Amino acid sequence: MTEIELRFQIPESQWTAVRRWVAGTGKTVAVEERLQASYFDTPERDLAHAGFALRLRREGDVWVQTLKGAAPDGMTRLEHNVPLGADIPQLDVARHADHPAGQALQALLAELPADALQALFRTDITRLTRPLRTPHGTVELALDHGALLAGEGDSLRSTPVAELEIELKSGEARAVLETARQWAIERFGLSLELRTKALRGDLLARGLDCAPVAGSHAIHWTGDMTRDDALHVLLRECLEPIVGNASQIASGRHRPEHLHQMRVGLRRLRAGVRLLASDDDLALHALAEGAGQLSRRLTAARDVDAQAEAGWRIAMLAAWRAERPSAASEMSPAPPIDVAGLLLVPEVQGWMLAIIGWLARPAPDHAPEEEQDLALVHAHIAQWRAATDKQVKRFDRLDTEGRHHLRRRLRRLRLALELTFAVPGGSDGARLSKKEIEARARQLARVHEAAQRLGALNDLEVGLTQAREQLAFAMAHGDVPAAAQAGFSLGWLRPRQRQALEKAAKAVKAVKPVKAVKRAKPD
Repeated sequence: MTEIELRFQIPESQWTAVRRWVAGTGKTVAVEERLQASYFDTPERDLAHAGFALRLRREGDVWVQTLKGAAPDGMTRLEHNVPLGADIPQLDVARHADHPAGQALQALLAELPADALQALFRTDITRLTRPLRTPHGTVELALDHGALLAGEGDSLRSTPVAELEIELKSGEARAVLETARQWAIERFGLSLELRTKALRGDLLARGLDCAPVAGSHAIHWTGDMTRDDALHVLLRECLEPIVGNASQIASGRHRPEHLHQMRVGLRRLRAGVRLLASDDDLALHALAEGAGQLSRRLTAARDVDAQAEAGWRIAMLAAWRAERPSAASEMSPAPPIDVAGLLLVPEVQGWMLAIIGWLARPAPDHAPEEEQDLALVHAHIAQWRAATDKQVKRFDRLDTEGRHHLRRRLRRLRLALELTFAVPGGSDGARLSKKEIEARARQLARVHEAAQRLGALNDLEVGLTQAREQLAFAMAHGDVPAAAQAGFSLGWLRPRQRQALEKAAKAVKAVKPVKAVKRAKPD
């Protein structure tokens, strides 16, 4: 069985309205039942690392053992349920032996001790369900309210659950997506929740308050992919870094790296989609533009994090303390930014739902072969490279804003070069030669180094701007201690900014156009 569903976090302010909707009126009556489950894994979380969730759950008067796999597209996952009757059962993974997920689980457990599986946490949920017919199929609305529980007695820990699940019962996945868009997002303003109960319960059992950061890693297309294939790989690999990290941020607790990796994923998605989109593909251009808008929306929050974590800032404050031990040791903190609030607006949630929608699309009928040739993306890269080269040649005349724009162009170019590293540049489908691979590797390394150097320079220049603003504010208000510290910061940062500029200039000027490698003529 394949489960197709979406989950949403429900804020307290919307709970009553959502419950009223799920309860429904008229002929279709909602059903309420209590669900009590135990989730199993090894102490090292081998099942979770492999994408499995294994539980025993009491559903009314009946026990059910369930195994679930991962959901690479955000809504579709393998699920196998085994009803067991009314008596309290013992866990037995052999019950899933005839299911593909069960066979994969047994292969994993074969490498572990026989008693490796343990009950790590529990759930106690009251669920209200109602079927809902749509033009594209029937979905089940499930409203969950209760708690995740770990430990016993004085060491008992709990975390609340307030979620809406929309699961496909018959018809097309579009039924889930449209119900989610129209009701969960546009009507009630709910936020997508990629963190499963299994993940949240595991965090509770380990005493953690945040899910691990979903890193945005390099993606490499291959020459045998069509453009549709490449788009699917891109969106699938960007889903967790964007929507997964956004789920954690929207919960109200996150680490700076969640936001950082989310923005990296947004940049990677935007660059990749722009490479693949034809001029008349308005839907893809809208997806790319949405990524850009969301990244810009989060820029100020990320700048606050980056400044707080910067190694130079720590060194500067240490120097200030050494010079004036009795003076205040911290600069005025940056005003707080409600990052979760930036993500909870319907247009952002709707854009993230669109990523899942693209992944859930049926395989398209391929366009003519020449329109599907992935090698054509190199024409886009050539245009990006030409625009970058113009700024590289003028680097010595660029001001702070110009250098920032160049840094953004270099980051975009680096992402494009990563994506297409293994994609031949010609239309003949020939494999890359060793010389071509080496030339691409050198080009990618130089672009990466230049972008990194400009990033380090940008951090210092942002610090200088802040110090100037703090000095002006302190002097206007007669705050002598604050003015002294701001003046010290300016004096400390200026020589380091000049050094960073010299290093950046050297790295940028090393980014030279790559000459095409001549291929040997066929005999």
